[in-house]
Amino acid sequence: MDAVALYAHPLEAVIKKFKYDDGNTGWGTIFGRLIVGWLNAHEDEVADIDLIIGNPSAPGRMPIQHIETIMSAAYAEDIAGRWPIADPAKPVLVKTRETKKSAAGGVRWNEKMEAAKEHAAALKLHTPVQGKRILLVDDVFTTGATFHTVGKRLTQEAEAAEVRGLVLARVPG
Repeated sequence: MDAVALYAHPLEAVIKKFKYDDGNTGWGTIFGRLIVGWLNAHEDEVADIDLIIGNPSAPGRMPIQHIETIMSAAYAEDIAGRWPIADPAKPVLVKTRETKKSAAGGVRWNEKMEAAKEHAAALKLHTPVQGKRILLVDDVFTTGATFHTVGKRLTQEAEAAEVRGLVLARVPG
């Protein structure tokens, strides 16, 4: 799991505002540019990646479907088409319904894992990924429960060859 930055102030505050408060897409554009910048700076580490997708938000998530906004911005930022970022107009992986929140304060490990399993079960694959090396992008990495369950589903059920992770921010510790 790679991270663009640590989940600490002021980035923590900006991500929370983007996800939960204002729904302003401006931060999504910046975050998408950060993803592409990270890819460009780490090209040797991701040269073998076949597909880059976001870990999807629930449909109609308010105030914004944040991961989809970030990935749309990353796709637009990659003007030369250098990276295999999934076309946002043709989603590869979608979340079919709202699920329990795993990011709420005070959530115990077993509750976080149950929420992660529910999230992974709510995903629907629209494009085959059999044999592909996938880079799964998300906003924040805390325990890895969600990444683990989604990655396991993609490798075991959809037969992806490998799933690696990239997040905007990783919780220190």
